Amino acid sequence: MYRLLATLHWTPRARSIERLLQQHISEDPGKIRRMVDIGCGPGWLARNARRCGLAYLGVDPAQRVDRAVDGGRIECRDAIDILPELAPSDVVILNGVVHHLDDATMTNVLEAARGCAATIICDHRAEPSNHAFNRLLQRCDRGRFIRPWSYFQTLAGFHPPSLDAFEIKWLGVPIWAYFAGLYQPSERACAR
Repeated sequence: MYRLLATLHWTPRARSIERLLQQHISEDPGKIRRMVDIGCGPGWLARNARRCGLAYLGVDPAQRVDRAVDGGRIECRDAIDILPELAPSDVVILNGVVHHLDDATMTNVLEAARGCAATIICDHRAEPSNHAFNRLLQRCDRGRFIRPWSYFQTLAGFHPPSLDAFEIKWLGVPIWAYFAGLYQPSERACAR
């Protein structure tokens, strides 16, 4: 059931992520070489990585076995396990996973991601103005760490982000408030 519901809101998320990724690649060609998709699920972003000319590494503790995908790999690992392996030429993708990460894990992921070329976060927007159905969906979601929209406006150690706020619609009716943000590390944060 979860995977079926995920397919309903997959396309707008993938488009927004790829748009931000292409924006960054065009501004600084050659800087990004690999997409590290934390909480990758079935690895659907591997196609986006391939279209952008990037290698792909997806990690997700729910995967039963490590496996190859076109252009890369998916590995059964937690977010924290991949952090020591992040490289300056990586783009870290947190797609629909931030609301599953507690504050300590989120802090560790962002700290490690500041050493990478960029980070893209795509997740819920928790706002008081969200319509009732959206708030119901957020309450029913398996993630326990839905953060307010203001949390994503600035993140320590990153330049002000390029944010793409959008509504996911079903039969033309907005049901889910989402956003994608491109976060580039500040110069001070890059000096390790």
